[in-house]
Amino acid sequence: MLRATRGFGILENFLSIQRMKLAQKFIKKYNKNGKILDIGCGAYPLFLINSDFQEKVGIDQIITPIKIKNLNLSLNNYDLTEKNALSFQKNTFETITMLAFIEHIDPKKVDSLFKNCYNLLKKGGILFLTTPAKWSHLPLKIMSKFRLVSPDEIKEHKYAYYLQELVNKLKKSGFKQENIEKGYFEFFLNLWICAKK
Repeated sequence: MLRATRGFGILENFLSIQRMKLAQKFIKKYNKNGKILDIGCGAYPLFLINSDFQEKVGIDQIITPIKIKNLNLSLNNYDLTEKNALSFQKNTFETITMLAFIEHIDPKKVDSLFKNCYNLLKKGGILFLTTPAKWSHLPLKIMSKFRLVSPDEIKEHKYAYYLQELVNKLKKSGFKQENIEKGYFEFFLNLWICAKK
């Protein structure tokens, strides 16, 4: 299997699989299929390859050229650190995922990204995201020194969040409090949020 992230870390593929399983659990809970957009799908789109959707779209700033047949998968090089908006029509996707992505972009752009995602989701669609918790910065830095996680990925982190910060941003973008589920995983080092439109 190709590496799901750039750089090398002993635990990178294991952690990617854990994020994937968590996302799949919520997608299954909401019985979602149809069309999915994975923002920051990674150098190798592990999550999309292992997802059951009729149409899969992945975007990332660097995507490894791979040949995949019969997966209804479209991969696009797209740098959200440079661009301000996603170029898709409104109400296009049943599901949007951002697995270990938002920590890589300028926090000033997160509000507009969430608003953009809200507009791209169909009614009843879900946005599912994971990101390191605010207090995980030091443990991740130490783990990267020992190459347990990719130093390349950790160096690119721009900001880490508290759960309530993200909930507030999602509410500001149009999601209702009663449609937002949230929690921690991987020894409380990571956050997850599932918001339904």
